[in-house]
Amino acid sequence: MAKLFGNDNTRQLSQAEVLAGRYKTARHNLLLIVVFTLINIFLLVTNSNSYFLFSASIPYYLVDLGMFLCGKYPAEYYADIGGIDPLSNTFFLVTLVIAAVILVLYLLSWIFAKKPRVGWMIFALVFFVIDTLGMLWWAGISSDMIFDVVFHGWVIVSLSRGIAAYFKFKKLPVEELPVEEVRQAGPEIEE
Repeated sequence: MAKLFGNDNTRQLSQAEVLAGRYKTARHNLLLIVVFTLINIFLLVTNSNSYFLFSASIPYYLVDLGMFLCGKYPAEYYADIGGIDPLSNTFFLVTLVIAAVILVLYLLSWIFAKKPRVGWMIFALVFFVIDTLGMLWWAGISSDMIFDVVFHGWVIVSLSRGIAAYFKFKKLPVEELPVEEVRQAGPEIEE
């Protein structure tokens, strides 16, 4: 676009900057997962009929199950089921706590991946793969789930690329590492 308007002041990013950018993007996706999952759980608990795609499924499904089994939904949700005795609110609180613990683990991954500690990024990837498998097991694959599947796949690819970028960055020769430019472009990857 810059060439279209005669402004050709763009410069090529170095390989180090590209790799640092990939790592930073993967890390930011972790924060987005936490934020959108929190929003989705809030919308669920307030009986809103909205849902954001870019979120973890297992915490959401846990809270949904707690709400259903504790009779938190309107009466028409239970019309076809018949005489179901709702569980106590303690069960609902337990599902909320488990969902919160899962989100805290994602948040810790985001926080500690900054230094960077790639182990936390790997943990988040494994955790999100488990979340994806849980989503597929719970909801199956259907036409109304296709966007969830695509977004989960995109997050998995993003986290995988971030991890791969970290290891490629570490293998770059020292003379190719423009330290100041890399610090501005991406995470604080140690030289």
